[in-house]
Amino acid sequence: MGSPSAMPYAQDIDACLAETVGAGGIGRDALDGALARLARPLARLRAARAESTLPLLAVPARTDDLAGIEDAAARLRQSVADIVVLGTGGSSLGGATLAALGTDAAAPRLHFLDNVDPDGFEQALAGLDPARTGALVVSKSGTTAETVAQALVLLPRLAAAGKDALAARAIVISDPAGTVTPIRRLAAHYGIPVMDHEPGIGGRFAALTNVGLLPAAIAGLDVGAVREGAVEALAMTLEAPSPAEAPAALGAALAVGLAEEAGIAATVLMPYLDRLAPLALWYRQLWAESLGKDGHGTTPNAARGTVDQHSQLQLWLAGPRDKMFTLILGAPEGTGPAIDTAPAGGDGLDYLAGRTMGDLLAAEQRATAETLARAGRPVRLLRVARAEERSLGALMMHFMLETILAADLLGVDPFDQPAVEEGKRLARDYLARMGAEPGKVEAP
Repeated sequence: MGSPSAMPYAQDIDACLAETVGAGGIGRDALDGALARLARPLARLRAARAESTLPLLAVPARTDDLAGIEDAAARLRQSVADIVVLGTGGSSLGGATLAALGTDAAAPRLHFLDNVDPDGFEQALAGLDPARTGALVVSKSGTTAETVAQALVLLPRLAAAGKDALAARAIVISDPAGTVTPIRRLAAHYGIPVMDHEPGIGGRFAALTNVGLLPAAIAGLDVGAVREGAVEALAMTLEAPSPAEAPAALGAALAVGLAEEAGIAATVLMPYLDRLAPLALWYRQLWAESLGKDGHGTTPNAARGTVDQHSQLQLWLAGPRDKMFTLILGAPEGTGPAIDTAPAGGDGLDYLAGRTMGDLLAAEQRATAETLARAGRPVRLLRVARAEERSLGALMMHFMLETILAADLLGVDPFDQPAVEEGKRLARDYLARMGAEPGKVEAP
């Protein structure tokens, strides 16, 4: 595969192969067998893109909605200093992942509140000026209990500083009008404009729609470049001459093949670039909620280099041999501030003398990859030239395709979440049966 300078990312699987890492890796025959099973699913995805029957595949090439997203972002940027983003799961993680790239000091501060812990919620709001705070409320269904509750608490507080002005300081994203939902009723009550959520795209696959791109645009990112990267990733997989040359198919075959052949039960995603760290949290939901069905799936874990070299690497090297590792590496060598060892006396610091902070990061990420491989742990490397819109859009599209293809290999539907829906139903039942005494829940 080519270098990340020519393409938005490059994938290296050599350290996942049994011929490289031994019994912990996958044999060529098993990998080839899994790839062969993906020929038909890839053909179906190509047809779905051509016929526009799977909306998430059509979104990257769209440009007709970008002006509306950028106009909405500009309106919010002009009127507030802080924006509270209300949503949970895919309604929050995609936007948080993209917005983490932002470096625009003039952009409003984004606060992603995705839980209903009252202490955390109140603490997050305590330092904000209601008259200079906006809101972005995201719920595909319009009925998400956590988001509805958050909005019912936040919007009256913001409206108290000027209900008429709230319409200029808030936006709701929800399913197109048809069914009147609590979120749409709230928006109507406060005169807040509503942007339509893509109806055929579930929350965890919605990062490249307005759900993810509006926070990104607020943060000052080039949202067109995000989609351009996604278009490139689609082409790299769907236009490849064979499954073995399709990066997302190769990743899916690796993950499922390692689970079937080597007993791999968990997958660790570890970006070494701080601005890509939230990507691991977004991926964790995507992989877990899409594949964890009917006894299938591997457990995704979010990690961060170099931090987790000091907190988890001991377990990874000397604990159970049940994990596949994906390290996302940058090209930091020679970048960043120079390290002057003189103030520390210089003794024992020869390895840092004359180096930059980027040199240290480059050495650390290489050392971790090699240490894991030498210990017989399967390690995939994803390289990017830098953390920017094009590379992140491509990585997100890669992981969406990889997840869909892995689901096909496992024989599960990647787009539903029946266990999650059962949990939501039970939570509503428990609320309805709460006794008069606060905090008490009647026994089932």
